[in-house]
Amino acid sequence: MRNIPAAAAAVLALAVLGVGAAPHSHAQAGDTLVVLYTEQGILVIELFAGDAPNHAENFASLAEDGFYTGTLFHRIIPGFMIQGGDPNTRSDSGASPAEWGTGGTGSNLAAEFNDIMHNRGIVSMARSTSPDSASSQFFIVHQDSNFLDGQYTAFGRLATQASYDTLDKIAAMPTVESDRPAEPDRVRIIAAEVMTPEQARSSDLLLLAQNPPARMQSAGPPEASNGNYQNEELNLSVTFPEGWVVQSPGGAGMPDVAAVAPLTGALPSSIAVYVDALEGVSLDDVITSKVEDLQSIEAETDFEVISQETITLNGRDMFVLDAQDLFETSDGLTQIKYREVTAIVGDNIYSFLYVGEAANFDVDIALFDETLASFDVLEEPEPEPPAPSGGGCLIATAAFGSELAPQVQQLRELRDGSLSNTDAGRAFLDWFHGVYYSFSPAVADYQRENPAFRDTVRLAVTPMIAILSLLNHADVETDAGALAYGSAAISLILLTYLGAPAAALYLLARGVRRRVAPPVPARA
Repeated sequence: MRNIPAAAAAVLALAVLGVGAAPHSHAQAGDTLVVLYTEQGILVIELFAGDAPNHAENFASLAEDGFYTGTLFHRIIPGFMIQGGDPNTRSDSGASPAEWGTGGTGSNLAAEFNDIMHNRGIVSMARSTSPDSASSQFFIVHQDSNFLDGQYTAFGRLATQASYDTLDKIAAMPTVESDRPAEPDRVRIIAAEVMTPEQARSSDLLLLAQNPPARMQSAGPPEASNGNYQNEELNLSVTFPEGWVVQSPGGAGMPDVAAVAPLTGALPSSIAVYVDALEGVSLDDVITSKVEDLQSIEAETDFEVISQETITLNGRDMFVLDAQDLFETSDGLTQIKYREVTAIVGDNIYSFLYVGEAANFDVDIALFDETLASFDVLEEPEPEPPAPSGGGCLIATAAFGSELAPQVQQLRELRDGSLSNTDAGRAFLDWFHGVYYSFSPAVADYQRENPAFRDTVRLAVTPMIAILSLLNHADVETDAGALAYGSAAISLILLTYLGAPAAALYLLARGVRRRVAPPVPARA
């Protein structure tokens, strides 16, 4: 499950990558490399002059003239991209951090959209909602972000392994609000240089032997929606508004599928769908986690929750949350609204997120409601066995929304994929579930009502989860393996929870006896 405030959702779903101005040109970009020296390492960029000649020439010219020297990577979103090239980020610019992302060279560059896919390492030009608004600002794709394909001008790619290492280092830098770097000087471009591949090799730069960049099947943006969308992998069937462009972004933090409306204002409206596999939690757990996270965001930003409620639609319980926020565009601050609807179907959490300008909310929300009403799964999951009644799994409830959640999910996959396939494993699970679910639902319910108690349980089960996680590296495909490794894990758990406290109590009691025992009189 991904808790996404409205401004961040707008960035992810609508791909508004920045505002800039534009170029001047005098250098010829042919078989050309641009080398950026940063505090985190070197970035060697090969330019695709054949696909985007004006953008490649512009980038080389600015680098050669020293335009990028002293600028920052002012926007860092790990799993997505790092963005730089704004002169407002120079230490002598006089601009405040709030103005980062708004600067350029003073003129605009016409789009040169092409069929290069925005995969890891691709260098592309940032722009506002206008296609012809690119300038000096550029971004480097950290992880594949193919929802950008055909809509932003890709003009280069990282050319050395050291460059990819530098990309990862910059993407891992801590950030503050608006994805700005917490320590700006650590992500500053120290110098820039233009060279040929021959000069690079003579400078001991180890250029990678890379295949040509991946390309789309056909150039241009995805086709507009004209009916039902189905995805077997997501187990999803939904009908998006007619005429909206449907894309499948994927990637860390990105929607699994998104539909974007035609642009009529500063920002296009969008509907994004996120599908997360989370087993053993209830809708109440999801609501609690979302509300807690959003309350902290609400206290620190312009983000504001308008309303929240639980509804029933098509026989499914759903959590509906309306909120609003401010988002900076080329036209200034724009108020946006969003509605997020979350439902649990089987082992999946489906989240539907509408984002758009507040002025369009009343009109577009009707289209969103139609989309939501059309939601269905392609294969209805079989009902779970009647073991857990009431509150469910106390361990999953304690781990939900924490760093333990992935480990719990891995243990469930181990149980279903390996342990339950052996006779010994099935016998153990039948016995364990009979005992465990005699008290687990009541404890899980009490955790939801008392966050402090939930945190205590989470702390208590952490050693056990860590020990059981070792089974992910063991052979439990046979009865002998299940018995051997299972017995070892149980013994280690008992030793951790009972052995260490027992030893401590024994030593304490021994010390007390020595302290209070009367001295033994000496014999005559």
